[in-house]
Amino acid sequence: MSRELPDTSGFNLAESPGHLLHRAQQFASERFTNAMAGARLTQRQFAVLHATAQQEGLTQTDLVKATGIDRSTLAELVARMVKNGLLEREKLEGDARANAVKLSTEGRTLLEVATLGAMEADEAILSSLPKNKRASFLETLRRIAITLEKGEEAAKKAREKEKEKKKKAKKKAKEKAKAKAKKAAKKAAKKLNNPDSTVAAE
Repeated sequence: MSRELPDTSGFNLAESPGHLLHRAQQFASERFTNAMAGARLTQRQFAVLHATAQQEGLTQTDLVKATGIDRSTLAELVARMVKNGLLEREKLEGDARANAVKLSTEGRTLLEVATLGAMEADEAILSSLPKNKRASFLETLRRIAITLEKGEEAAKKAREKEKEKKKKAKKKAKEKAKAKAKKAAKKAAKKLNNPDSTVAAE
């Protein structure tokens, strides 16, 4: 039985929350770029610089949590920023697989300029709204961000749960195979030690 598709005739792009958020992001990105006064720094790069400045020595996992940038994108972003001399990486004590990220001198200087630009961009965005709507606008954005973070956290927990489930299943299968092999070995040893029992059974 075919499933009836919902009616899409009433969809209005101009009233779509997703489309409007995208347009708002375009506005924010444009204002941010203009405020940078020629400095080649994206909003994501600024977020990484700012988060790193707040707590020197963060790992890339910490930066994912602090910025909301997905792990693969952040890894590529940090590598590029290290190459461009904005960040420095060093092995974390006690964990050779993890890197601590720090601001370079150039990165710190650029951050000061970029922060002024970000403040100008924020002011431009808020000034497009009536004063009595600005607080509720920020609260709405915070709610969306929190919902996103909760969704990511739930997805992470689900992945960890699935990983643990597979680990337990693998362990159980290994123990079962080991017990079966032990039983077979015990049976074979019994036959070797008592060959008459085999003859009697025949």
